[in-house]
Amino acid sequence: MSSFKKMILITMLTPLFIACSDGPSESTVEGLIEAQYEQANSMMNGAMTSDGNDEMVKALSGMMENIIPKLESIENISCDTTEGENTYMCVADITQTVGGNSTTNKASFKVHQVNNEWVLGD
Repeated sequence: MSSFKKMILITMLTPLFIACSDGPSESTVEGLIEAQYEQANSMMNGAMTSDGNDEMVKALSGMMENIIPKLESIENISCDTTEGENTYMCVADITQTVGGNSTTNKASFKVHQVNNEWVLGD
């Protein structure tokens, strides 16, 4: 096969390969992880501010601030198909601070597309 024919074949097949890779974008995955942290923080803040005058609640709130992780960054996001066409196994380096100590860990999680929306899985 001549190099011209190979180039035409590659040019024709490239859009097909791109169209088949409908996985979540890095920004989508990053947004899902950030939303998970925000939801956890919101739930904790709601529980701790239910009675702002109670000294016990204030003490618990201060203690919880030191053990609730705070998201710093999400890097090196990568997703591969798994278990069907709308499910992806993703990995990312997540940096968070807990009690003043910052750590970076590689996290694995599933991302599913449900009704044209991306969601974190179990």
